[in-house]
Amino acid sequence: MTSTWTLRDRRRELSVHDGGNGCVRVEVDGDLLEERTGELLDALTFELGPVDDVEQTVRVHLGVRKEVRRVEMREKPADEDEARPLVVPFVPPPGTKARRRYDLQEAHPRLYAARHVASSIGGILIGILGVGALVSAFLSQFVPRIDWSWLPDLPDISPPSWLRYIDPLYWLSRVLPDWDWFGWLPDLDLSWLQYVVPVLVAIAIAVGELERRKKRLEREQRAEEGDADR
Repeated sequence: MTSTWTLRDRRRELSVHDGGNGCVRVEVDGDLLEERTGELLDALTFELGPVDDVEQTVRVHLGVRKEVRRVEMREKPADEDEARPLVVPFVPPPGTKARRRYDLQEAHPRLYAARHVASSIGGILIGILGVGALVSAFLSQFVPRIDWSWLPDLPDISPPSWLRYIDPLYWLSRVLPDWDWFGWLPDLDLSWLQYVVPVLVAIAIAVGELERRKKRLEREQRAEEGDADR
């Protein structure tokens, strides 16, 4: 069954058709631009060329079943090679999980972006509360205990001492002087960083998503104003 991802951009109708088994067809205003077949977890790039002083490409991401799981258009000024491209997502086919996620992102952008922070905090809470240990204790009440005492004791196998001679750190420690390289650092308790750093990274990702959406909306507004002038 063919599914279609769509995007209206700069007075054109762009569409990406998923023909199944990795077959992807890109059309512009109903005319075939290019058709290509990709592999699982592949990323296909289709060149749209320069439009209104910007270079545009369509990136199609395939899943583990060679299905189209994400489509986006990337554009950057034609005269700025180092500029970071602006990413504009295509609208997923109706009734799909990707479409529900897209509608949620468009209707509640701040809530959608905050999911990174929520998942990061949730992971920290799981680590602090030791949910794994709680689940293990809960299951131990229902899983019968097995007596493994009948098994023989395994011999104590220690690696031979000559193995240390093939360890580069062993030779490095004999060459370098016995110095305390980090003795000048104060004795600080930095264990709190394992909780703060993931949250800060999640906040940065969320802010980046909101900023990209703002730029995309401004770009679409300029394109609509250009259409009105014509």
